[in-house]
Amino acid sequence: MKNKIFIIPVLFLLLYSCNNDYLELTPDTKLGESADFFESESGLETFTNSFYSYIDYAKITDDFNSDNCERFTTLPTIRSADYNVPTALGSGGWDWEQLRNINYFIANCSASGIDENIKNEYLAIAKFFRAWFYFDKVRDFGDVPWYSQPLQTNDEELLYKTRDSRTLVMDSVVNDLDFAIQYLPETRYKNKASKWTALALKSRICLYEGTWRKYHNDASLPDADKFINYSMDASKELMDADVYNLYTTGNPNEDYFNLFQATSVSTDEVIMAKSWVEGSGYYYTPLFTSTSNGNYGATHSIISSYLMDNGISFQEKYPSAEERDTMSYYNEFQNRDPRLNQTVVFPGYIRIGTTTVAVNDFAENRTGYQIIKRVGPPSEDQGADSRDNIIIRYAEILLNYAEAKAELGTLTQTDVDITLNVIRQRAGLPNLSLPVTNNAALNEEYSNTSDPVILEVRRERRVELAFEGFRKDDLIRWAEGHRFRAQYSGIYISGMKKLIDLDQDGNPDLYVLGVNDDVPDNKVSGVQYLKLSENNGLTNGTSGRIAPYLNRSLPEFGNWEYLNPIPREELTLNSNLEQNPGWDLLYK
Repeated sequence: MKNKIFIIPVLFLLLYSCNNDYLELTPDTKLGESADFFESESGLETFTNSFYSYIDYAKITDDFNSDNCERFTTLPTIRSADYNVPTALGSGGWDWEQLRNINYFIANCSASGIDENIKNEYLAIAKFFRAWFYFDKVRDFGDVPWYSQPLQTNDEELLYKTRDSRTLVMDSVVNDLDFAIQYLPETRYKNKASKWTALALKSRICLYEGTWRKYHNDASLPDADKFINYSMDASKELMDADVYNLYTTGNPNEDYFNLFQATSVSTDEVIMAKSWVEGSGYYYTPLFTSTSNGNYGATHSIISSYLMDNGISFQEKYPSAEERDTMSYYNEFQNRDPRLNQTVVFPGYIRIGTTTVAVNDFAENRTGYQIIKRVGPPSEDQGADSRDNIIIRYAEILLNYAEAKAELGTLTQTDVDITLNVIRQRAGLPNLSLPVTNNAALNEEYSNTSDPVILEVRRERRVELAFEGFRKDDLIRWAEGHRFRAQYSGIYISGMKKLIDLDQDGNPDLYVLGVNDDVPDNKVSGVQYLKLSENNGLTNGTSGRIAPYLNRSLPEFGNWEYLNPIPREELTLNSNLEQNPGWDLLYK
């Protein structure tokens, strides 16, 4: 199969953009009335290339809706619980146009007379994307209707059927992935699906599903271990193939940062990326360097998850909670995991593309931990980012394997050496040796497990995959929704109305004022004057950690919030559909 992207004809787009009702119907008019479209490899390639547009750039920003991040402007709905149930057909994620296109292709490709080897390769691409589509739907809604064929306008029984069980749908997803693994080429692509991409996706999807079933006891779903084993096996098969490794030049102080700075990412580690295309790219840098994009900053919670550079935990190094809670910004960054300085602004930070030392800009974030991972030079501040977006990388597979083994209770030192320790070695950290010391701070953070091995894998996962879009889904699958309602905080401020030297270079950087304080007339050059508000205070009043929404009372997280609501008009159109429990109470 040629490794290039075709532009889909305008006629194709017109045929596949109609009708956005409950489930979009297959057009009665076939593609250009061309009998030979599905009889040529170029036709199959043209059609399947359209599926790559379904990959969502914005997924990498999902950490904004987790305990890794806090914003100053407005709380995300999963934090505030200020939900609005979607109304219109096809809204709120209940959109089936992609599935219609995929099933239309599968039906016509299956019926074609093209060579079986060619046919199976392109069917594998379609089934790869159908599996991904349905995983997204199950993750968001739970039970959903399973359709393996394109629907016609007279298929009323299928159109208006009830939702199929999560177990049926996810078993079907695995079948699609296994087909893709069998028939996709063993080629290392950057932007295309391969056998390795399908194995990686199976590793991700099955770990999510298995741990969801394990920790969501109220759902009473079977076969949790079966899916965790699927993830373990897919991960190990990919690892044993020896096709990928972690990107490294042997410089632990730069390699992790540079992995995300490459215009064209390294296919040593990156299993799938989505390349930037003019007019359709996702501009990441301005999210952290603009005063008008939400003021996103990292939280003290994730900063505390980074180890010391000798491999012991931050909590073990500083066992006193009071000492940790009152530690200065400068001291927090001393002798830490090198990935910390490659993820957020640190004392002595020089932004890429500049030559001067800079500190956290409180106009761009309000926690004091400004994110720099994947943030480019100042030339990108207005949206000039043209770098690849990493969708799947090998480090995730290593973490998936380690987590699957930990969840099954079978993680050995050999497993640790081929997964977690490979990641640590790239970061310049000492190897982890079993048994793992219990981390009391992590016990307080997670409510559904106290297993120190599982907790250590989760800690490593949080750090390695920080701000890549995983944390929200991780908290959901582990049934740790209470973390969305925790009080998030930033750096420690020793007191208000005094000059603070954040980076200890001998020059003050910050002056904090209360709600009713006026900015001094004799302002000091180079000092930021941060005025607190009713929404943005200090945890101890006149001192403490910066805490956006300090005085806002957040409701307890309910089990019903783990799944999304179905739009109201869909329920009206199809009386066989039932709303996910809990959401009907919002509009009764």
